[in-house]
Amino acid sequence: MRICSLVCLLALVACKKEDAKAGTNAAPAPAAASATVAIYVDAKPVGNIAPKEIGLWPRLDTLVPVSARRLGTWQTIDLRTATGAAPPIQQPSSAHPDLVPALFPGDKGPAFGMFDPVELAKHGKPVVRQDGITEVRIALAQNSGRGQNETGAGGGGDPTKLELTIKTAKGEQVVKGDALLATARQAMPGGDGEAKGWPLSLILENAGVKAYKRVRLSGESGSSVTLEKQDLDPKTSVPFVKLNRQGQLRFRVFKKQGESWQPGPDLRGLTKIEVLE
Repeated sequence: MRICSLVCLLALVACKKEDAKAGTNAAPAPAAASATVAIYVDAKPVGNIAPKEIGLWPRLDTLVPVSARRLGTWQTIDLRTATGAAPPIQQPSSAHPDLVPALFPGDKGPAFGMFDPVELAKHGKPVVRQDGITEVRIALAQNSGRGQNETGAGGGGDPTKLELTIKTAKGEQVVKGDALLATARQAMPGGDGEAKGWPLSLILENAGVKAYKRVRLSGESGSSVTLEKQDLDPKTSVPFVKLNRQGQLRFRVFKKQGESWQPGPDLRGLTKIEVLE
């Protein structure tokens, strides 16, 4: 009887080992929902974005046809997840004028975010976020005229490739885009805190330029702005540089009027700063 019991016990152990071995060779469990993201513009499919491309943190406006890339023409962004629809983002360009939409790898698969352009370039944190995205549906504004004043075809350039030349009596130096993006930013004067950039004084100080009375700034198109002594008084005037949604450096002068700051001269595509005096 004892021999019979021992034989049964050994047989049971052998069966469990076989079951465990079979488990290691069993077919893998069904994969979770597809990690691709389907993009639609006005209910028409325009692409399926694969995980490899999502891993590059692409701007959403680079993933749609050129005719639909101007963010000002977007009426809504509807986000779909495996569990349903997220709240739509209405008029994203108006609601978030200093942010850009992008896809990126999130904690639960593909994610969508509205990013400050610098934060996107640094793969930082979005201001608006939705995880687990399966579809993005963009609806364009019809016959509204919105977005028609935007320059370029949309999508923006790579800000890490920017170069800003600073010229003084001692010679020239070039500030690379990645070095500028690594510089801590400040809130834009008179803004709501969402728009950030660099005071001109900070850029010049980091370049070793501490004394100046007259400065000329030039852009990609050949246009320029000259700042006189009164424009450089920090109590009443703040020359300011920020990265815009097109991936360019935009320069503005903010003038103090009462308790508020009002924008003055404006230059897009800043490429050169010359210290004249």
